[in-house]
Amino acid sequence: MISPGNDTRINLLLLMQSLHPMGDPPANARPDRWDRQFGQTFMSWGGMREAYWPQADQSEGGSDEGPTCEPAASGGPAFLEAISAEQGLSSNERAVLSELRAKAGCSDEPWDDAAISSKAGREYLGYLKAADAFHKNDWSGASQGFNALTRAKSAWVAETARYMPVRIGLRMAIATAVDEWGDFAGSEKIDKPSLESASAAIDDYLKAYPKGRYAASAEGLKRRVAWLRGDMSALVQRYEALLASTPGSSEAAANLAEEIDNKLLERQDAAALIAAHGKAPLLLAVADFKQMRPTGDDAIGLSATDLAAQKAQFSAYPELYGLIEASRITYAGSDAKAVLALVPDAARQPHYTPLAFSRQTLRGMALGKLRDPNEAGFWRELLGGASPVYQRPLAELGLAVRWQRDRRIEQIFAPGSPITDPTIREILLQTVATPAILRADAANTARPAHERDVARFALLYKDLTRGAYADFTRDLALVPAGANTDAGLWNIAQQEAIPVGLFRKARWSDGFACSAIAETAATLARAPADHRARLCLGDFYRLNGFDSFTLFTPDGNQMALGNGPDGFPGKTMARAALYDAVIADRAAAPDLRAYALYRAVMCYAPSGYNGCSGPAWTMAEVDAAQAPVAARKAWFTELKQRYPGSRWAKSLRYYW
Repeated sequence: MISPGNDTRINLLLLMQSLHPMGDPPANARPDRWDRQFGQTFMSWGGMREAYWPQADQSEGGSDEGPTCEPAASGGPAFLEAISAEQGLSSNERAVLSELRAKAGCSDEPWDDAAISSKAGREYLGYLKAADAFHKNDWSGASQGFNALTRAKSAWVAETARYMPVRIGLRMAIATAVDEWGDFAGSEKIDKPSLESASAAIDDYLKAYPKGRYAASAEGLKRRVAWLRGDMSALVQRYEALLASTPGSSEAAANLAEEIDNKLLERQDAAALIAAHGKAPLLLAVADFKQMRPTGDDAIGLSATDLAAQKAQFSAYPELYGLIEASRITYAGSDAKAVLALVPDAARQPHYTPLAFSRQTLRGMALGKLRDPNEAGFWRELLGGASPVYQRPLAELGLAVRWQRDRRIEQIFAPGSPITDPTIREILLQTVATPAILRADAANTARPAHERDVARFALLYKDLTRGAYADFTRDLALVPAGANTDAGLWNIAQQEAIPVGLFRKARWSDGFACSAIAETAATLARAPADHRARLCLGDFYRLNGFDSFTLFTPDGNQMALGNGPDGFPGKTMARAALYDAVIADRAAAPDLRAYALYRAVMCYAPSGYNGCSGPAWTMAEVDAAQAPVAARKAWFTELKQRYPGSRWAKSLRYYW
C-alpha cells in the first residue's frame, strides 16, 4: 500500500501504477535474493525492482581478455551498427574502426590513420578521436572534433556530433561542483556559461532532429539543466508531467522514481517547494506521505490544517486526497470512525490499483482499531481481487492479525486457510502456535520446505526450553535426514536455511562428559532434576549458539503480527537457571556442583555481563539478569575452597 513508512521511491512507483493500471508482475517475479522479505508485504526498493523487472544473473567467472574499456563499452553497439550499415566503408576499415572503438577513452596508443582512407571512414575516425577526447575530459579537443563533423556525409556521425555538445557542456558545468568526496556541492558551484551552452545545444539538436535518435535523451537532459541551475520550479513541473504520463509497468517508471527521490524529494525543503508550485498534486501527495513519518516525539509532521490548505490542488484526484486524509488520521492515532467515513467499503472488486487497494487497507485497519465484528469478513472479501504479488499478502496480514487477536490461531493453519503467505505463517509458528499446530505444519508436505523447517525448529526449541523433554524425544522424528546443521542462528524469520539438524547432529561436549541431546532429554523426561542432564542441556545451548538466540519477537503493538499469548505451555529456562538449580543443591555430586560453579562464573567472562540469561532488549532487562559481583565472588571462592582438586577449580583464574 502507499503509506508513510514506505521508501519514497516505492510510493512514487505505486502512484504511477495507479494512474496507468498494469497487470500482475511477470511469472518469474522474485524478491531480493539477499533479503527474505516479509512475504512481499514489506519490501525493499531493490526487491521491488527485481520483482517487476528481473535482471539476468551476472556471470561470476572472470575474463582472460583483461579489463573492459568502460567508456567504449557504453556506446559500442550503436557505433558498430552504424559502421555496419555505412556503404562507403570497406570490410578492412570496419574491422579497424571496431578495434579503435573498443579502445576509445582508454588507450594512449597512436591512431592508425593510415588504415582509414575513405571519406566515410575518415568521418568515423574523426568521431572516435572526438569521443576519446571527451572521455579523457579534454573538452576543447572534443568540442572541436564534434563541431567539425556536424555536416558529415554520414547521417549517424552528423547527428551524433550535433548531440555531443550537450554532453560536453553538462560535463564542464558540473566539473567545478563536485566536492572531494564526489558529491554534488550545490548549484552555486556550477560553471554557468558551460551550463547555458549545454542548454542551447539541447535546443539546437532538437530543432535539427525533433524526432532524432537522441531526442528523448535531450528532452530528459532538460531536467538536468533545471536541477543544475537550481530551478526547482521547472523541475517540479517536469516531474509532475512525467509522473502523470509514465506507465507504471515500464522500468522507466522505476528509473524516474529514483531520479525524483534523488534530485527533489531528498531536499529538506522539498515539501515546501512542491506546495508553493501549486500545480503538482502527485508530487505533493508523495511529499505528504514522507511528512507523515513520526518525528522525534512520535508526532507526525503533517497537520490537519496544512493538509486542508492543499485540498484545492487535488481537485483532479479526489481519491488520492482521500487516501492522504485517511492516512493522516490513521498515523496520527485519531478517530478511526473518521477513516470509515472517508473511505467507503469497496472490498468486492475483481482487482485493485495500488491507490484503491491502499484506501481499502486503511479501512480494514480502522475496522481493526474499532474491533468491528465485520473486520475478518472485510479482509476475506479484499483477498478476492488482491494481486498475488504485494497486495494479497498484506490483506492476509490484516486477517491474520484479527484472528490472532480473537485467539483463533487454529483457523490460520486449518486446511484450506486463506492465510497462505509463508512468512506470515512462519512468524505465527514461532510466537503463538500451539504444539499441535507446530507438529501438523512440520508434517504438512503441501507447505514450503522453509516453513516446515521453521515449524520443526520452533517445536524442538520450545520443547527443550519449556521442559517438554518427553515431547522432544518424540518430536525428533520430524527432523528429516540430512537436515541443515550449519546455517547459524542469526534470524530464523529471515535466513534462507534453518539449522533444524542441530537437534540431531550438534556438539554435545567440550570436556564435560555428555551424551547426545536426545539422550539428555530422555533422562530429563524421567528425572527433571537430574544434575548431569541439566548441565549437559546447558552445554548444548552454549556450544551451539543458543545463548543469544531468540525466535521472532514482535513489538509491543497489540496490532503486531505474533503479539499474543504463546500457545506453547511453560516458561523458557535460560542456561543460567540450570546452573543455579545445581548450585542450590548442596547434596549434588562434587564434580557436578564444581562444574556448575565454574560455568556460572564463566557466564560473566569476559564482559562482566551475564551471557547465559538469554536475549535482552533493554538495559533494564540486562541489569535485571545480573548476579551481584559479591555472588560471583562467592561462587569463585566456593569452587576454589570446597573443590580445590577439581579441574574446573584449577582452570578458573578470575571472576568478573
